[in-house]
Amino acid sequence: MKLFIVGVGPLPFYRSPRPRTALSDGTWQLIQPLLEDGHAIRAVTLEFGQTESPQIEYLRNPEEIAPGFEHQAYPETTRDNRKRVVRQVQMSLSAFNPDAVISAGSVVATWVTTELKHRLPLWYDLYGAFIPELQLRMESPDAEDTFETFAVYKRMLLRGDRFSAATARQADMVMGELGMVGRLNPANLDEQLVTLKPSGLPPDSPRRLPRTGRIRGRLCPEDSFVLFSSGGFNTWQDTRAFFATLERVLLDNPAARFVCLGGGIGGHYDRGYETFKGWIRDSPVRERFFLEGWVPQEQVIEYESEADLGLNFDLDVSESHYGVRSRFLSWMARGVAVATTPVSAPSRELVEKGLALGMIPGDPAASASVISGAIRNREGLAEMAARAEEFVRNQWSFRETTRALREWAANPALAADNRAWFEEDLLPIQRELASLELVLDSVFTSRERREPSRTWTRLRRILMERWPWPDGRRRRWWQP
Repeated sequence: MKLFIVGVGPLPFYRSPRPRTALSDGTWQLIQPLLEDGHAIRAVTLEFGQTESPQIEYLRNPEEIAPGFEHQAYPETTRDNRKRVVRQVQMSLSAFNPDAVISAGSVVATWVTTELKHRLPLWYDLYGAFIPELQLRMESPDAEDTFETFAVYKRMLLRGDRFSAATARQADMVMGELGMVGRLNPANLDEQLVTLKPSGLPPDSPRRLPRTGRIRGRLCPEDSFVLFSSGGFNTWQDTRAFFATLERVLLDNPAARFVCLGGGIGGHYDRGYETFKGWIRDSPVRERFFLEGWVPQEQVIEYESEADLGLNFDLDVSESHYGVRSRFLSWMARGVAVATTPVSAPSRELVEKGLALGMIPGDPAASASVISGAIRNREGLAEMAARAEEFVRNQWSFRETTRALREWAANPALAADNRAWFEEDLLPIQRELASLELVLDSVFTSRERREPSRTWTRLRRILMERWPWPDGRRRRWWQP
């Protein structure tokens, strides 16, 4: 099959000034197994953090990776460039003439794929619990953009033929959302609209390397116990408990050091990391914190290979319960033991299976006790890490986690209700009803509901001129 995949960059086969993210890794998680299955793929990436013409340098040409593989890079969309990017991607879609479209990387790709004009089978991969994450961002400076995204999400629910969710709870949530927009109807009764696709580990993920010198001998003595973290300081992270726990552990364990890769997420959320750095500056053990920032991917592997225990702290909020965590997959692949708050689904599974240490959310004293116990039991920690590595390489591999998508891609099809709309050429009616839904969303999620606003004016027009009343009349039902 010919598959047109829209996702988030950068991908592993080229270099970018921006680091790889969970969204870009999730995009490659879809592409790589489909290439392995022999599909011809045109991958369109929206380069995260690059809003002008993307700057990338190929390490390997796409055709060297697999026959029939093409790649095109575009800027991440903003309010200023969105129409232009959509127009360019639309031209690419038409020229490629695929059998199906796949949207990867959650809402970053969805801003584009919901605007493309086609009647092809369409799979939406929802990498993370998007609506609960918006809840965390509603008081941020870009709250207006946050509210606008509700309409994009609704269009996605109305148009998608299949959906994949990163956790079982998110899959249940998406089913409820589909029901609220009328997608759970008699036509789809026998169809599984939502399937599970957790985070996955790439097949070429290296094992732990011999001594690399990235940490030991450079940042700390050879026999130090290295606490480790990597990735962005996101909105769902319990930064306060993270720091308080680390400070307690370092005070109680002179041989312990903390090494951190990553930091703020430019254009998304920087406050958490900046606050974390401020606490470190005032700490009596600040000389044992090492913040290395964002480093190239090949160096990340070298750092991970010298770490003892990776740490993950989640806030006990909806996003953590419904969303996904992927940062500790690479730690596990490098034989790094994991300690995590068992709030997210991946964390809970690992802790329940005895493959990770569990910490109590929001309790630095109890969490520090868990970590200090692990420092005193290095042999047991290494045994747990070995079992965790075997698990992630087998159960959370790219091929295993994308099984449902690969089966669909072999014979992609429209959902039954979408097929009925297209075959009966009733799509304009569906679009009008969807438009009404979207405008109502905009009204009820706006911070100010003013009748003279453009949104309210549009709502009045649609209700007056377009609503299909059974008796054919147009009435102003909100007026006496």
